[in-house]
Amino acid sequence: MMAPEVFIFHMNHNFDSINVPMRSQGIKDSAPVIIEDDVWIGRNVMILPGKTIKKGSIIAAGCVLTKNFSEYSIVGGNPSILIKIRN
Repeated sequence: MMAPEVFIFHMNHNFDSINVPMRSQGIKDSAPVIIEDDVWIGRNVMILPGKTIKKGSIIAAGCVLTKNFSEYSIVGGNPSILIKIRN
């Protein structure tokens, strides 16, 4: 299940060179976002590049998913933290 206004990012800006303005450095693709089975993603969640939402997990509204968690996790916050495991 996915609520409205979920943002899934798959790329980021390059910013390695301090001699070139960041806006001129282009973008780079990152690892894909993977969403496994039976997950619930709340409203206004931001999923950063390369993250995996494991089976049976719940991502609370307004969460910024900054790392991966195990199956059946309940995750929330900015940055994301584990609230509890469902089983």
